[in-house]
Amino acid sequence: MLATVTYADHLKVIGGLNLSRFSGQLFSEDIWKYRTGFEAGFGYEIPFGSHLALEIDGMFIQKGSRQEHRENGHYYYTIHSVLNEISFPVLLKFRLKAGTFPYILAGGEISFIVSSNARVGKNDVEIYVIPPETKSSYQSLLFGCGFGWATGRISPFIEARYHLGLADIFEESYAVSRKQKAIVILIGFEF
Repeated sequence: MLATVTYADHLKVIGGLNLSRFSGQLFSEDIWKYRTGFEAGFGYEIPFGSHLALEIDGMFIQKGSRQEHRENGHYYYTIHSVLNEISFPVLLKFRLKAGTFPYILAGGEISFIVSSNARVGKNDVEIYVIPPETKSSYQSLLFGCGFGWATGRISPFIEARYHLGLADIFEESYAVSRKQKAIVILIGFEF
């Protein structure tokens, strides 16, 4: 007798917060610092059995960085950079156990930058400047882990992800390289 088991696709609603910053060596004594942002979007999960699944997400993500400008050991001002992106992560998810489950995930994403801006603060005066030429898209690697509760039709989950940018996000830059990094905490519901 041959028995088959079917696993249904899942729709997901996802949202959360991130800490992001640029990485790269600067020509001065400047220091990259993390800034907070948010993410929200939808996901679609296609299972390949009880332990493996492919997840494709569509997310709005706000990333960026803070750059503290220093000379001769003295702090002068901070540049607050913000990137608003539409991102499409494609992830392989491995569940350690069916039902209420911990899982790990890995994959990549392509992000399309829809807007960017920078604000310079110096002596309590804020000046808005045009940032360097921003690329329209860039790619990142994603790694993460999470925990979900199988509670019936609607299953909640919590997830941590790490985004590692693969390329400079600006066409021309006074930095050697400015790649985006982000640490993300997401919560959501799977239907």
